[in-house]
Amino acid sequence: MNLWRLEYLRLVRTYRVWILLGIFGFFAVLGPATAKYLPEIIERLGGGVEVAVPPASPELAMAQYLGNALQIGLLAISFVAASSLAFDANVEMATFLRTRTTVTKILEPRYVVNMVVAVTSFLIGSAVAFVLSAVLIDIPRIGGTVVGSLLVSLYLCFAVAVAGLFASFLRSVPGTALLTIGALIVLSLVGLIPAVRPWLPSDLVGGYDALIAGGDFVYWRAIGSAVVLSIGALALSVHRMQRREI
Repeated sequence: MNLWRLEYLRLVRTYRVWILLGIFGFFAVLGPATAKYLPEIIERLGGGVEVAVPPASPELAMAQYLGNALQIGLLAISFVAASSLAFDANVEMATFLRTRTTVTKILEPRYVVNMVVAVTSFLIGSAVAFVLSAVLIDIPRIGGTVVGSLLVSLYLCFAVAVAGLFASFLRSVPGTALLTIGALIVLSLVGLIPAVRPWLPSDLVGGYDALIAGGDFVYWRAIGSAVVLSIGALALSVHRMQRREI
């Protein structure tokens, strides 16, 4: 059994891949349903209190999917990636792997499989949200949905790369995951600075809502920074893992 199949089976048999699919799938259903039926729900349960609710629209449905799914989804992705990339947390397993192959060959399938699983889970959720929005409300912009989904997918790959970087500094799975989430939050807060925001990978997330709403494509700088920072994080993590002693 090679390391690629081993990583795939590890994610499937520990149900981690199903957790990610379940999270994105749940919010893919909840987003359009909430956008469609929230006014009726509030009217029935509000006890006569008037609450201003925006009218149902496909843009709102897709935005609610992304906003809800990404909050929980990033947390889950960080822990799933950390459990794989922080392999030195298990000394016996790390010793077994390191004495039989190189660190690069250990990390390669772990990076790739985790990125593929994270992106696939999000894209499946986005497709479900698109179909339900079309059925319940109206068809979202197809081009904006496709391009916006690809932008978020790149951001998720960046998040996995960040998890790998912290795994090279820590041996703890929870510590790696929490630092990853913390770094992504800090990056989003830095994005509040208008002059800096277009250059940050976190700006890719905003492209999802903006493009579905008909906005212009202005995300080349964020794409460039996400690619460069991801490659840098991957290279540095491999370098540090190679020099680490068990």
